[in-house]
Amino acid sequence: MDLAPILARLKSQLTGFKTVGSAVDLEALGASVAASPSCYLLPMAESAEDNRLLGAFEQRVNVTFSVVLAVSNKRDAGGSAAMGDLEPLRALVRAALIGWPPDPAIGEPVRFAGGHLLRFENALLWWMDEFRVTTYLRSP
Repeated sequence: MDLAPILARLKSQLTGFKTVGSAVDLEALGASVAASPSCYLLPMAESAEDNRLLGAFEQRVNVTFSVVLAVSNKRDAGGSAAMGDLEPLRALVRAALIGWPPDPAIGEPVRFAGGHLLRFENALLWWMDEFRVTTYLRSP
């Protein structure tokens, strides 16, 4: 699935982020410190169900993608202040994506799948939320 419409949606809907980028932008950071707050869209997985038609095809494809958030809060070395700052940002991302269909002609709305801490070091918290969307591959 082309994630460009999802990235465009995030860029148009999210305010207050210093960076809204893709996996390429996250990779370019390497070991350097991310601007805070920032978010990055990453492709995760695709799985397809079997075709059930004869002489044509229609396959349901389940796509998983993630939004990685980087939040820094130097007031608290233990991370609880950064966690407090994280929740409103997660809510903005969820509001931008959940229930929105990236391509209504061939797919369903985005669903939230879960989230987890990636790491916390040097007062920078990295959090990943996963989302799922179902699309269809159809014969012309």
